Amino acid sequence: MLLQSLYGLKQASRVWNETIDKHLKSMGFEPADADPCVYTRGEGEDECIVCLYVDDMLIASRQKAVIASVKAGIAEKFRIKDLGRARFILGIEIDYDMERRTLGISQKAYTESSIKKFGQENAKPCLTPLEPGVQLTKADEPQTEEDKAKMKSKPYRSLVGSLMYLACGTRPDILVAVAKLSRFLENPGEKHWDAGIKVVRYLLKTKDVGIVYDGLLGTQLEAYSDADWAGNRDDRRSTVALSSTEAQYMALSDCVKECVWMRRLLKDIGAEQVGATVIYEDNQSAMALVKNVGYQARTKHIDIRYHFIREKVVSNEVELEYVDAKNQLADFMTKGLSSKTLRYLMMRSNVGPKLETSN
Repeated sequence: MLLQSLYGLKQASRVWNETIDKHLKSMGFEPADADPCVYTRGEGEDECIVCLYVDDMLIASRQKAVIASVKAGIAEKFRIKDLGRARFILGIEIDYDMERRTLGISQKAYTESSIKKFGQENAKPCLTPLEPGVQLTKADEPQTEEDKAKMKSKPYRSLVGSLMYLACGTRPDILVAVAKLSRFLENPGEKHWDAGIKVVRYLLKTKDVGIVYDGLLGTQLEAYSDADWAGNRDDRRSTVALSSTEAQYMALSDCVKECVWMRRLLKDIGAEQVGATVIYEDNQSAMALVKNVGYQARTKHIDIRYHFIREKVVSNEVELEYVDAKNQLADFMTKGLSSKTLRYLMMRSNVGPKLETSN
């Protein structure tokens, strides 16, 4: 009989999580309501936050002595490897500028390995991941057995998977391109492959791009909501919406859900939000739909689950503000843009401060 779980057994990860959870709680930590993998203890200068991912941990506190005591407490029960100040975790590089109070995350090493993986080290760099107006459709899928056999030799799924990891990590600038490429995993064509390689060539020029968090901006949460209506030419829709207003309304609903969760998480780690979270929206019709709680024949078909946004506005958890299309920071995550517009929105969003200028 096995008296303890062995590494590799299907139940091992669960047993390990229960074990480390019990030990952290014995040290006075409590899991956050918004995310059970985030533990907190203390308040003010003595506050300490532990982020847990399987057996990797990040420990944060204003006091080095607090961090040292937590490490010692964990080491009493487990054999640990202290890597010092966090510089790299889960494929993400962490950079600090203590004087400017900024923290940046990027995936340069993973980006370089992806470029090499798909043989683009010496290729000509691209200025954008997706050109404005470019359409990828099922009409570009291989139609003959010969074309299908030709595409089988190309690692399209691996290409999209590599790009997806970057897009979901520190590269929101390639998100819309990856989303479009993901529609053709079952039967990709030559044009789809070329579009994916174009994204890799864009990465060739922007290896150092990442996300920068500015400590001088405070902890007040803001959000931008946008939607790509009818962006899928194959079925004429990107979401099940009959108009751009409905699509924006549904996108607002999803944005509100994320804001509500983020507000809970920030409260758990000692950064409780004061007042409503402002969501910037560039569709005035969608904003009017939120504010008009009465019955409307033209919107009666919208699923009731999307209307919870009205409840959050009334309860002062979120507040809508209009922003013109030029300053809609979410725009570069919904459509292909020119190089100039893309760089402007990325700069405004604190994405890619090390972005190279074009020659």
